[in-house]
Amino acid sequence: MYLAPDGDEVEIASAAAAFVADAMPIDRLHKPDSANMDAPLRELFGEMGWFALAVPEALGGSGLSAVEHALFFREVGRQCGPVDVLAQCLAANTATDDSLRAQIIAGGRGVALLVADGDAHRLIGSADSELGLAVTPEGARLFSLGGIDAEARPALDPANSLHIVGNVPHPFEQREAGGIWQLGQLGAAAMLVGIAEAALDLIVDYAKIRETFGRKIGSWQAVRHPCADMAVRVEAARSQLWYAAAAVKEARGDAAVHLDVAKHMANTAALANTDANIQLHGGIGVTDEHGAHLLLKHALLLSRLFGSKRMLLRRLLDARLED
Repeated sequence: MYLAPDGDEVEIASAAAAFVADAMPIDRLHKPDSANMDAPLRELFGEMGWFALAVPEALGGSGLSAVEHALFFREVGRQCGPVDVLAQCLAANTATDDSLRAQIIAGGRGVALLVADGDAHRLIGSADSELGLAVTPEGARLFSLGGIDAEARPALDPANSLHIVGNVPHPFEQREAGGIWQLGQLGAAAMLVGIAEAALDLIVDYAKIRETFGRKIGSWQAVRHPCADMAVRVEAARSQLWYAAAAVKEARGDAAVHLDVAKHMANTAALANTDANIQLHGGIGVTDEHGAHLLLKHALLLSRLFGSKRMLLRRLLDARLED
């Protein structure tokens, strides 16, 4: 990739879009008990090799780069894919034991994301997961969740369930340095870009058919101009995402800075576009059967993972770029 996907990258993106839309369509979230990945879906993803895109070939993966990783998660985001898809991919890159890595890649063992919350941890993903993954800029740690008490909490985002874990055991696998954090940040930013794109697509399609005063609503400036603003936000966030992915692939010294910028721009684009999408749809945009609220709720969760606004701006305040 130069500054946009090309060649084989476009083919991988098209294959990912078709697979994710068929296996995990956003409409599933209108049905009860649709949060997280269940075991059959996880094994289907594993069978197709999606969890091992960025794992080296010598370790049983596809040996692709951060670019393909971002392309896949952009499509996951468009369908409001659960966070445990990302946790499973990151765990496959974290595990150092060959047998464990193979089981995670195949989807035989589920992984949920652990996020520190004071003295406890929030468990995002299925409580039935055998493994929990905690990722910080300093490193990644894998925990066994067997026998752990997890207290269920109401979740705003219907794509993910939420539990509180009071005490976690010592990690049995860990990887120092920030490589896993960078993959997590890139995956979360890509999902947010996918959400921002999906919100734009929804309102553009609606503006072409919905009429008021005998004219399509897309002909009115009050709708057309906010749609243009949404398109600008998508283009800016997507361009920075591709640049950050290329910086990670080429191991640039300032890749972490580009990732922070990409995550911040993706946060902003997804939150603003999903809100505008609801407003421009009018009354139908706030109904439960419409998909607009699903995008906003998913964006609210992802915008707080792998870098929230305050954290990212604090890191960028003293950041330096290479020439």
